[in-house]
Amino acid sequence: MVSVAVKSGFLMGFGAMFVVVGAVMVVYWPTIFFAQLQSMMILTKESTSFSIWREIPIPMYLECYMFNITNVDEILAGKNVSLKVVELGPYVYKERHAKENITWNDNSTVTYYNERWWTFQPEMSNGSLSDNITSINPIVATVGYVMRHEPLFVRVAVDVFMRMSHENLFLTANVSSWLFDGISDPLFDIAAHFPDLPVTIPFDKFGWFYSRNGSQEYDGVFVMNTGAEDFSRLGNVEMWRNSNRTLYRDECGEVRGSTGELWAPELGQPELVVFAPDICTYLTLAISGPVTIDGIDGVMYATNDSTFDNGYKYPNMACYCDEVRDENCLPSGALNVSACRFGAPAFVSLPHFLGMDPYYANKIDGLSPTDDYKFRLALEMYTGMPLQVNAQLQINLLVRHVGGISLNNQLPDGDTLVPMFWFRQEVRISEEYARLARFALNLRDGMPYGFYALTAIGILLLILGIGFLIRKLMKSPETAPILNENTAPEETQ
Repeated sequence: MVSVAVKSGFLMGFGAMFVVVGAVMVVYWPTIFFAQLQSMMILTKESTSFSIWREIPIPMYLECYMFNITNVDEILAGKNVSLKVVELGPYVYKERHAKENITWNDNSTVTYYNERWWTFQPEMSNGSLSDNITSINPIVATVGYVMRHEPLFVRVAVDVFMRMSHENLFLTANVSSWLFDGISDPLFDIAAHFPDLPVTIPFDKFGWFYSRNGSQEYDGVFVMNTGAEDFSRLGNVEMWRNSNRTLYRDECGEVRGSTGELWAPELGQPELVVFAPDICTYLTLAISGPVTIDGIDGVMYATNDSTFDNGYKYPNMACYCDEVRDENCLPSGALNVSACRFGAPAFVSLPHFLGMDPYYANKIDGLSPTDDYKFRLALEMYTGMPLQVNAQLQINLLVRHVGGISLNNQLPDGDTLVPMFWFRQEVRISEEYARLARFALNLRDGMPYGFYALTAIGILLLILGIGFLIRKLMKSPETAPILNENTAPEETQ
C-alpha cells in the first residue's frame, strides 16, 4: 500500500510540473504557433505552402461578359445617338495555374514563369462560344490612336489604305474569336512588312486572350520573395520581366505587392497591394470590413475611388499620367494601359464604369454599375490564407476622332470610351482547406484554454498533496501530546 508521504510527494510533484508547464505554455504558445506557421508558409522545396503555390489545387474560374453594340445601323446612318450596349454572358472558363522553370536564388527569392490554361465550361455559362458580338474594331481604333500625331497627309493615306479592307469601324465575330482564338485582319500582314512602325505588335491575330492558353512567356518572368529572411515580405513580387520597374513613372512604376497566392499574416493592415501583370502595375485594396466565409472570420479588402484615380482626386496617383497632363489623362476611374497593350487605346476600369467620372459613363446606354463589381479579396488575418478572391476588371477602348482618318471617326461623339468586355477571376476556399483552416485556428485559440486548465489541475494537485502532508504530520507520533489527560500522576514516594 502506498504511504501517505509517497502519495503526497507524487501529487505535489505532478502538480508543480503541471503549473510550470501550463503557465509557461500560456505565455509562449502564440510564439510557438507563429513559429510553426512560419515554417509551414515560408516557401521552400519542402514547405507545406510549396505544393499549393506551385499548382493551386482550389478550383478557379474566369467569367467573361461581352458588350454587344445594338445600334450600329443608327450610328452608321449618321444619327446623333448614344452608344447602346447589351451585356452577354457569362462565358465561363475553368482556370489552372502552374509555376514552371522554378529557380531558387540565394537572396530569399524564387524565379519562375506562370503557365495558365483555360477550358470552356458550357454548363456554367449563359450562352455559347458561337454567339456573335458586335463591337468596335480594335485594330482600326489602334491605328487611329497610334497615327493621331502623324502629319495629315500620312493620316489620309492610312485612311484610304484601311478602307480598302474595312467597310466601317465595327467588327462582328463570335465569342471564341474575341477571347482566345483570335481574329484575322489584313493590317497584321501589312504591319509585318513595316518594322519601323511606332508600335510593334507580336501577334498575327487579335484576341483579348489570344496566344495565352498554355503559354509560359506571356505573363513574363517573376522574382518573388520566399519570406525566409523577412517573413513579412512573403509572396511579394521583387522583379517582373527582369526589372523592378514597369512603364509608369515614379512610385506608380514600382514592382510591388503580391500576386495574390501567398500572404504573410496581415493583422491590422489598412490596405493590401496586389501586383497585376495584365495592366503592368499594382492595385491598392482598402479594408472594407469583417467577413465570414465558410465559418472562418476574415477581413475583406476592396477597391475604392482611389484605385483608378490619376491625380484628379488623389495627388499621389498623378504618376499614372505624364508629368505634363494632356488629353490622354482621362478623368478619374479609368487607367491608361495603352503602353502595356502594344499601343492600343486600352483603358482599364471597374465593370460597368463603377466609380468612374460621369463624363464618359453618361455617354453609354446599357450600363448598370453596382458595388458587387468591386475588385475584392478576403483574407484570414492570423494565417494570411485567402478566403475569397473576386478579381474584376473591365477593358475599354478610347475612340477619338482623328483628323484625316474618317474610318475611325464614325461614332457620333468624338470622344467615347467604349466598354468592350469585363472579366471576373473567382476563387473561393474549398471545403477541404476551410476544414484545415478551422482546425488550425481552433488549435491556436483553444490551446491556451487547455494550458489554463492544466495550470488549474496542477494547483489542485498541489493543494491535495499539501493537504495529505498536513494530515500526515498531524497524525505523526512525534506530534502527539506530551501529557495524556487520562494518565494519572505518579505518587510521591
